[in-house]
Formats: sequence, structure tokens, C-alpha cells
Amino acid sequence: MSLWHVRTVAPCMEYIELGRACYPTTPPLWGPDGLIYNGHLITCPRHYKQTTNDVANFFYEPGNDWLVAHIILSTTYWPSWDVQRYEFSAEDGAWLNREEVLAKQAFIGIWGAAWTRDGTMGSFNKIYACRNSETAIREISWRTAEPVSGGWWVDSYTWTPKSIYSFAVVNRVDNHFAAIGSWTLDCWRHLGTAPERFGQLRLPNTLGYLAYESRNYCWVVTKDGVILKADYQVPRWEMISTVQNPTSDARNYYITYDTRRKRVVVFRWREDAADGACRNQLEFYYPMVEAGRLTEPVPVTSLRAGNRIILAAHLIGDAGEGVTPYTVEGELLEPVEGRLVTPFSGTELNGRVCFQYQAPDQACTETLRLKVTVEES
Repeated sequence: MSLWHVRTVAPCMEYIELGRACYPTTPPLWGPDGLIYNGHLITCPRHYKQTTNDVANFFYEPGNDWLVAHIILSTTYWPSWDVQRYEFSAEDGAWLNREEVLAKQAFIGIWGAAWTRDGTMGSFNKIYACRNSETAIREISWRTAEPVSGGWWVDSYTWTPKSIYSFAVVNRVDNHFAAIGSWTLDCWRHLGTAPERFGQLRLPNTLGYLAYESRNYCWVVTKDGVILKADYQVPRWEMISTVQNPTSDARNYYITYDTRRKRVVVFRWREDAADGACRNQLEFYYPMVEAGRLTEPVPVTSLRAGNRIILAAHLIGDAGEGVTPYTVEGELLEPVEGRLVTPFSGTELNGRVCFQYQAPDQACTETLRLKVTVEES
């Protein structure tokens, strides 16, 4: 499996402009040795009132089909910080609430962002997050990042072994749970009864963010831009890739999964430009399965002269999964005595492909050759 880069939206957001290059001092600032500072004679290095201090949460919100980021800003205005909720179109990355954010009307409060961090979508399209102020993992509001009153929660510190996590994906349907505290992805089951850690996966580098895909899979991005997909119910790594054109000016990477379009979205936090302009960007990737093996066809009905016989094969990906949609071509090699009724067939959801062969009335030996053309992703 690999990632096909669909598009990049850069920059995906803006800061509030100062309105002028600098604020002049009135009157000029004088010192013992003369004039120290005169705002009329220099240019301020920053032309904006804000800069990104941290990205507290980044996730896909399926109810509105939005990408949501809770961003903590350092500011030139009182009280020197701000926390705004940024909403982007999951379709094309367009900044939907630009006017609201630039007018400072999407403020969500500091406590949700400071105490509830690293939220991601999970079961029942809810948002779940670990907490900085406690050891519990809670259902949170996508609007404010505050815990939902009466919402679902668990405390991993009460389990054996006691665990404190920074990132977690929650599968309440199967009572499974995958979380990361430092360098390993811990996989838990039996949440409602006796929680059991049944597997661990080692990360290749320090984690940047963790995202939920489904009841089986989650996505990981490291701080240096490595992207991994894990089956946390097995557990095993399914894929390793990287962001498009990793750069040294990236402060961190954040990942989420668009369950409607079945694609990965990465938020890249980049250093501001020399004049203070925002350079944060959204990157969209589509997971592409790479076919690894086409199995030999085997009969699934009895081999009898005069009968129509069904033969099945499987197109398998490099991670052991069935590959679809692909067309597999079949051909009988000389000498031919029977007839291949279906010279080509499409793979089903599990990668299976079937062919029908009409056997002659007398006993014979036939050879069926299968071929599939796989496009490089």
C-alpha cells in the first residue's frame, strides 16, 4: 500500500495583519547616548498580529463534513494569546470560517485546548481525546474541545499495567482501544470488562499525531513526516510511507482520516515567512493498494467431463489484503480442448476472481494462464 498525493492547499490559513509595517514610538525613545529607537526609520520584522504557538487538535468532523483544527496563537494584542477554531472543507481544503476567525469570533477558550489535547474521531462519529489534567480519555466537543457532559470515558491508569497516554483511538463497538504514550502503540481489548493489553507496535520515530479510520485501522504520522497505517486488532503495521516533500521548516505534522472520501489529510505546521505570514498547509492523500501476488487458479466445483467448472484465484496486496478493483485476464494454453467461458473477470471485495471453464465430454488436461496489469501509484 502507498499514498497518492491528491492536492496541497498552501497556505491554508492567514493571520490578522497589523495594518502597517510597524508602530512608531511617540515620542521617539531616547537614552543616555541619544536616540535608541525611532519607529519612523525602521521596518518591523513581523507584519502580522498572530503566529501559531501550537495545534491542539486536528480531526475530521463527519457531521458537517469539515476538517477542524483548534490552534493556539501567540498574539501582539491582550492577553498575548488566542485560541481559535479553524474549519476547512474536507472536499478541497477551503477555509470556511475565514471572516469569523480573522474577526476573532471563533474563540473556544484556553482550557479546552490546554487541558484536552490531540483529539481524533472514533466510534459513533464522536471525538475522543486524552487529557493533560488527568489520566482519563474522554469524549469531547468538536466545537470547544471541552469534555462532553455525561459523555463516554475510561481511565487507563486504573488498568494493568497502569498507563498514561497522549493519543488514543476508541473502538467502542468491539471494546478495543489503541493509544500511544511515547514510542509504542498499545493495543487493548475488553474495555467494558477486564481491559487487557494484548499487543504493542514500535514507532519509527517520535509521534506527531494519531488518527482513527475504522474498527480495525488507525493512522500515525511522526514528527519527521513518516506516515504509517496499523491494524490495531491484530496488531500489525499495514503500510509505511511519508509526506510529500518533507521540509526542514516543518514544526510538526498532524493527521486525520476522511471517512467519507476514504483519504488521509495531513496538516503541516510550518515556520512563518520572514515577514510573519502564515505558511501552514493541508495535504490530501489517497491510500493506494499495491498488488503483490496473484494466486494460482483452483477449481471450486467438481472436475467432471462435460461439466461447467468454476475456478477461483485471489489478487493479494503487499499487506495481505484483497485488492480491488482490477481486471484479471484468463487464457487457455495450447493444446485447447475445452472452452473458457469467461476470458476476463473483475476482482471482488476480498480480491477473489472467478472463471468459468466448459470441459469437453472426454477427459483432458488443460492449462489456464491468468494475467493482471497493475498501474504504478
